[in-house]
Amino acid sequence: MSLNIHKVFNAFGLEVRLLKNLRKAREDAWKRSELEAWRILADRKFQTILDVGANEGQFARMARELWPTATIHSFEPLPQVHAVLVSAFAGDALFQAHNIAISDRAGSQVMHCSAFTPSSSLLPMADVHKQEWPQSAEHVEVEVALLPLDDWARANAPLPGPMLIKIDVQGFELHVINGGLDTLSKADVVVLEVAFQEFYEGQPLFADIHARMHELGFAYRGNVEQYLGKDKSSVLYADAIFTNTRQDKTHG
Repeated sequence: MSLNIHKVFNAFGLEVRLLKNLRKAREDAWKRSELEAWRILADRKFQTILDVGANEGQFARMARELWPTATIHSFEPLPQVHAVLVSAFAGDALFQAHNIAISDRAGSQVMHCSAFTPSSSLLPMADVHKQEWPQSAEHVEVEVALLPLDDWARANAPLPGPMLIKIDVQGFELHVINGGLDTLSKADVVVLEVAFQEFYEGQPLFADIHARMHELGFAYRGNVEQYLGKDKSSVLYADAIFTNTRQDKTHG
């Protein structure tokens, strides 16, 4: 009897290890494909990278591999996630993590911290998001500090160029843009997560972001990546590339 139980537990342990290895292999493959997608910008010699909406540093890790000499500033407002971010880059002298939410005003605001932390937002989650990603629906409210990007940039000048600004803030993009007009004007490239459906209440869609960026002198140059819905019949959101036409002329 005990021998049979031992065999069962050994088989169960092997199955668990195989599942873990399979999951890790899939995650590694996804990370490699994402890194390859971002290589579209690899020939630009960015010296400053502003990572607005950093979460645990997923983008920052790719950025460090692609631009090893760049100074990276990552902004993550949720305290527990910020702690993970800091730990991930311990020892990287060219990396700084800032425990604030970039907005169009200074102060504080309640943030909806999702059970799946990359889905956390300063805006309430809409039903379509919960339908596409049910694991993200559960949340708690956390008060976070707000600061306009221009206020932060003035306090941390100079920010040497060429500069890349990546903005991934779950529907709060226009607030970030409007609070960072001066800083954006100095960026060579801005990569924004843009949505084609309203995943958060009051979220601007791609057309809104495109119009605002065009007004500010940026040209849409396509996507780093785009992501399909469960049924694979439509694009839900994308990482859109905008280049500063004024900077293009300066460096052209």
